[in-house]
Amino acid sequence: MRNELFFLFVCAGIVSMSACSMETLKRTGYEVMQDIGEQQCERELSSECAPRESYDVYQKKLEDDEHSK
Repeated sequence: MRNELFFLFVCAGIVSMSACSMETLKRTGYEVMQDIGEQQCERELSSECAPRESYDVYQKKLEDDEHSK
């Protein structure tokens, strides 16, 4: 957990120091959360870890869900 928080703060620092768009910030946050989930799954030695999904695929699913309502 400590390494994950350190990684999160480092990423947040890098993003905040550069002039990034909101889309870049969202993408980075999503990827950090994917990394944390992957690390937790590996630590639990689970064979049923969720496959990693790209941010673009995630956004497409959100848009499709929004349009289907």
